[in-house]
Amino acid sequence: MHILILPSWYPNKNNHLSGIFFKEQSEALAKYGNKVGLIAINEVSIRDVWKQKKLDISKKIFTENGVNTFTIQYPAIPKLHTIRNKIRFELFKKLFREYIEIHGKPDIVHVHSFTVGEFAIWIKENYDVPYVITEHSTAFARDMISKENLVVAEKVFKSSSYNIAVSNEFTLLLNKKFNVDFQYIPNIVNTDFFEVKEKSTKRKFDFINIAFLDKKKNQDILIKSFTKAFKDNSDVKLTIAGDGPEYDNLNNLIITLDMTKQIKLYGRANREEVKELLQSSDAFVLSSQYETFGVVVIEAMACGLPVVATKCGGPESIVIDEKLGRLVDINIDSLSKGMLELYNKKYDSKYIRNYVIDNFSADIISLKLIQVYKRCLGDMV
Repeated sequence: MHILILPSWYPNKNNHLSGIFFKEQSEALAKYGNKVGLIAINEVSIRDVWKQKKLDISKKIFTENGVNTFTIQYPAIPKLHTIRNKIRFELFKKLFREYIEIHGKPDIVHVHSFTVGEFAIWIKENYDVPYVITEHSTAFARDMISKENLVVAEKVFKSSSYNIAVSNEFTLLLNKKFNVDFQYIPNIVNTDFFEVKEKSTKRKFDFINIAFLDKKKNQDILIKSFTKAFKDNSDVKLTIAGDGPEYDNLNNLIITLDMTKQIKLYGRANREEVKELLQSSDAFVLSSQYETFGVVVIEAMACGLPVVATKCGGPESIVIDEKLGRLVDINIDSLSKGMLELYNKKYDSKYIRNYVIDNFSADIISLKLIQVYKRCLGDMV
């Protein structure tokens, strides 16, 4: 089977972790003997261009871990959405034509998020190739999709051969919003990379949060909740890894609460650092307002960590019993209580990791997706 993946975002020079799970899912599909290609069109903000003092619109064509990859990045023109979309579409069509000249026409296209769905519709109309879509965007739950884009999303979903959402809660939301059938298939975690590492015996207990630092991630509530629970227990620490517009506000909050000895802002972490941070911690905490899934939650659990997570849409499909951690309401009292309960309970890291392997590993999700593709193609492959 020849599968073409169209991600809405993808690792690039400015963000090496952007859409990393799309890359890993593509590589997992290739391991099963499928021919897999990927075309990624990455916009680069003018701010990033200014930071680097360099305008890079380079195209890259390469094969990595069995995936034939075509990528290009270009500067995004602020506010001029119509022009941006036209440029993006023309770049995609050019790359797709180059792709089929080299690798042939795919049997099926897999779109990740509706924002590149029009590419798949164009392929379907001009090359008679069906597509499936996995939707990831939290903007639907936050009512942040414009009326214009809702029309686009509806067209993309109704033209698709199969619609996937990455959590049960998100599936229900999209079914209701668009009156279109969605099925739940989660994202994958790389269980070869994220694994349990034996920790040295220690008295201290470390919570870890890894997320972009913006308001929807609620790290201010996390800091206040942690302070309420552990201000008088200096053996308990909290590390918050990530960067973003809320960094200074969060740092000032930590100082104001006199918690600089227990709460640390780590800053941006690369992939290796993320793994090391998880493996050296005792528990993961997610405080988000909205998540359609929560990739970092299963990465933490693959490392054997129990999780305290807010009921924000995604974790409800992951933390399904109390042997895995705690689901809490989105407020200071509930999050504080959840962290205390987790701190005072013993968890089996092997049980947690095995749960992830059985439900979110590359092998499990790849087999589910391959069955979807075969169902859509019938006897054609």
